[in-house]
This record gives sequence, structure tokens and C-alpha cells, in this order.
Amino acid sequence: MSSADRARRWRQVLTELRPDLPGEWSVRGTGLGTVLVREPLDWALAWIGYSGSPTRPVGWAAAGVQPLVTPFTSWIMTYGIRMDEVRTGPSTLDLSADQAVEQARRFVLDAGLAKIDGWPAERLADVAERDFAQDPGRRRTHWHQLPGWRVVNGTASPVEPATQLVALCRERAAGTSGTGARQLAEQAAFHDGLVRAWQDGEREAALEFLTARRDQALAARKLDRALTA
Repeated sequence: MSSADRARRWRQVLTELRPDLPGEWSVRGTGLGTVLVREPLDWALAWIGYSGSPTRPVGWAAAGVQPLVTPFTSWIMTYGIRMDEVRTGPSTLDLSADQAVEQARRFVLDAGLAKIDGWPAERLADVAERDFAQDPGRRRTHWHQLPGWRVVNGTASPVEPATQLVALCRERAAGTSGTGARQLAEQAAFHDGLVRAWQDGEREAALEFLTARRDQALAARKLDRALTA
């Protein structure tokens, strides 16, 4: 299969899978980066996607939740699962096989949806707060979302955690090179911009800042609009 054929087949798999899912879902994106997205798309993007080599037809379906209150530099699996992590069911997805749709369906219905449903926006915000309350040496990465969730939910000022994130990202960037350093610099600039927005107009200005950054990130990945069948 050519790269274009694999992309078309993956979109077909998602299109056939969509009616089997509870609620409303849309097909968004392009190529093998096309995903099923649960509607309405707000601040926590529930997605079903594909990962694998662009030159081989065998890869993996995955499902998860992408927080949109932080810089969207890449898909994360912190709140997701890939089909080869599931003990039962198919461990790979063969886009060249007739049973590709069934392979994806079994994974999503048996494991993918449960993972997505386990991470609603409310839990993401709560876990971020609890992670930030830990001693800095014991924190994980959940708290990186905290400035954004505080703004979106109107619960508190984002300044303290955002300022700490700026310092953390700049410190890590100093010891990194290439793409990693660039992404860390972008993350530092994002949180610095959020602090400045809050200082200029508190929640209204900060929410406007977050919304603009979210919409730009979605548009860059062609996730800003649903595809027609």
C-alpha cells in the first residue's frame, strides 16, 4: 500500500467505526494523523487515532484525552492507551487487511472508550491541583496543566504555577538542543504569555489568550473542522 492508500484506508476505518460509538463523534485531521474526536470539542480532546510507520501497513490504534489548556506540541499518551497495551484483543492494526475495521472496533469498544471516559476534564483539573500540592521533587507532569485549568474553570490565579513552569522550561531548555530545546522554549513562552494576559486583564484576558492558542494549534493540525464522509 502506498502512503496515500494507507491514509485513505485509515480514514475509511474511522468512518465505519464512528456509528458504533456512543455520543457524537467527528472525523478530523489529515493523512495517518486523522482522528475521531468526541463532540463537542472543548478543553479536553477525546480522540481515537493511529500510530505506526508511514511505510508499513501494520501499526496500532490508540485512544486517549489530549488536554488543550497547555501547548499542543505533540500527541501525549499520559491519558491514553495503545492497543498493544491491552491484554486481550488484537495487538496490532493491519490497514491492508479486510478485518482492519473489526480490529479497531474491538480495541476501542473493549478498552479505548474506558480510558477516555476515565479522564473527564474535571478529573484532569483535580489531578493537576493535587499534583501541584506535592513537594516539587515528587510531582509528575499533571500539574503542567494547572495554570490553564485554573483559568478555564475560574478557580484561582494561574500565576504561581505558570511562573514555576516558565522557570522549569527555561532551565531544562538550557541543557537541551534541537527540537527538544525549541519545544521547551515554546512552552516557556506560552506560560509567560498566560501570566502577562492575567496581569493585563485577569481571567477574561487569560481565557482569550488560551482560546486563541488552542484554536491556532488545532488549525495547524487540521483538527479545527470535521471532515465530510
